[in-house]
Amino acid sequence: MYWRKPSWLVLTVTAVGIFFLSLLGVWQLQRAEEKKQILQNYELQRNNTLQDIRLPVSEPEKLRYQRIELQGRYISSKQFVLDNQVHDHQVGYNIFTPFKVIDTDFIVLVDRGWVPIERSRDQLPEIDVDENLRTVMGQVYAPYGDPFTLGEIDNGDTQWPRLIQFLDFSALSQRIGFNLQPFTLRLDKDQQDGYLRAWKIFAFSPDRHLAYAVQWFALALSLFIIFIVLHISKSKTS
Repeated sequence: MYWRKPSWLVLTVTAVGIFFLSLLGVWQLQRAEEKKQILQNYELQRNNTLQDIRLPVSEPEKLRYQRIELQGRYISSKQFVLDNQVHDHQVGYNIFTPFKVIDTDFIVLVDRGWVPIERSRDQLPEIDVDENLRTVMGQVYAPYGDPFTLGEIDNGDTQWPRLIQFLDFSALSQRIGFNLQPFTLRLDKDQQDGYLRAWKIFAFSPDRHLAYAVQWFALALSLFIIFIVLHISKSKTS
C-alpha cells in the first residue's frame, strides 16, 4: 500500500475541519462541567435554612439559589407577565410581582410562577393579589449573563399588567418607577398567592452536553479517517 501525497488545499481544509470539530467538542465538555457545578450549588442551597440578606444587593450571583425571606407588601397594580414560557409543551406566562420590603425603598420582583394561556393572547390572566403586610419565602435567582433578545422588552403599551419578552432589571425599573434589586425571588411552593412553580435550572442537562461532545469528536475522527482512506492506494501512482 502506498501513500498519495495530498494537496495543500485538501490538507489545510482537513486540518481546519478537525480543529474546529474538536474545539466544539471541548466547548461542550466545558459546558457540561459548568452545569454540573450549577446543579451541585442548587442542591446545596435549596434545602438550606433561610438566610439573612442585606439590601441593596450588588453581587446577586453570590446569592443565587439561597433561600431567603422578606417582609413587606406586593405592588399589585404594577405586575409583569413574562411571555412565551413553556411547561409540558403548553405555552403560558410567568408572573412577576414587585414586592416592597418593609421600612425600606427596596423593591424585589417575586416570581409567583407559571400560568397557561387560557383563551387568547390578547387577554392577559387575572393576577391581582392583595397588598397586605406579609412575609414571603423563596429562592434567589440571578440570571446568568444578559438575556438573549431579538427586539424590545415590550410593545410600548402602558397598561398594567405589562407583557414583557425578557427580564432586564434596568428596563423594568424604568417601567415601574422604582429601582428593582438585580434578582428575582422564586416563591416557595407552600407560599400563598402563587401559581405553578416548577422552574427548570436549564434546558439542557450536563449529559446532553456530553452527548454533543461525543458527536463532535466522532465527526472529527471520521474526517481524519476519510482523509487517510482517500490518500492510501494499493498501487504506486505518479
